[in-house]
Amino acid sequence: MVTRLFCGTGLLLVFLAGSHSTATEAESVFGDLSFQQGFLLSYPRVAKGRAVAATLDLGRADAQPLWRLCQWATKYSLADAPCITGSQGDVSYQNEGKRVVVGGPASPHRDLILEIRGQAEYGAQPRHAGESWPHLLVEQDAPRPFQIDALERLTLSVHLRLLYCTDHMAAADYNAGLHAAQFQMFFIVKNVSPQAADHGDYFWFGVPFFDNRYDSPPAYMAKDAGKSDATGKFIYTVAARAVGIRPLTSGQWVDVETNLLPHIQSGLAEAVARGYLKAGHERDYAVVNMNLGWEIPGTFDAAMQVRDLEISASPRGIGPER
Repeated sequence: MVTRLFCGTGLLLVFLAGSHSTATEAESVFGDLSFQQGFLLSYPRVAKGRAVAATLDLGRADAQPLWRLCQWATKYSLADAPCITGSQGDVSYQNEGKRVVVGGPASPHRDLILEIRGQAEYGAQPRHAGESWPHLLVEQDAPRPFQIDALERLTLSVHLRLLYCTDHMAAADYNAGLHAAQFQMFFIVKNVSPQAADHGDYFWFGVPFFDNRYDSPPAYMAKDAGKSDATGKFIYTVAARAVGIRPLTSGQWVDVETNLLPHIQSGLAEAVARGYLKAGHERDYAVVNMNLGWEIPGTFDAAMQVRDLEISASPRGIGPER
């Protein structure tokens, strides 16, 4: 299950295969990976798009946020939450429905903690089919998207620790098809070629880190649906085991390092085979956006710590063989 909002990023600069780049090493696809520049906070309503409800500047007058903090479908906006400075350089924002912590460089809470409180959001009433569900996720556009066919690797590296996940649902109310706690990463893989029939169209590529319903989340391929503001685009989520993600248990760090490129290529081929996209020329597609965080369509409280996130692109000819 996923609902995401994507607005055009304007002129896209792409790394073209066969160009005369002097790059000699992998390049970060996204910036501020320790989240020290703060966040542009979304409104709870997806219909508000990229309008900014507030800037969570971590108390820094010079903050220039690259990340958006999306709080879709929450009852408790962080727009009026105070900036709380703690020990060891930690900065946090919180209310009844959520907590966001950016840890100091030497803090045990670095780099980012995302905590979502589904019991406050739902109360005694579980979610019903067709109803929206709370999200708490960070999102960023790629300032320099790379075309898929220009890459040798697209490497994801991250350390994750599930702090806790508490189920507040009565057994009689629980429906695994409707209710879950999911922590995942999604990329928008978009056709950026003006001459292509699919120009501007895209699919979602997902990496499932945690899902309360499984020890190891399985692959998932379907149309983005389930509520009125779903995008209708194809979702291709790789199986956790396929990218080396071990089961997350409370308090234990899990290290992930994997090459996502062959899985994105498979996702593009599947999107074409199922009729969501018209043509699957890899030269036409690039990763243009990424988001990471919680979706809580069930009555769960949960928190995840993210550390040392890196997503790097290795142009052809400089990276190790796949």
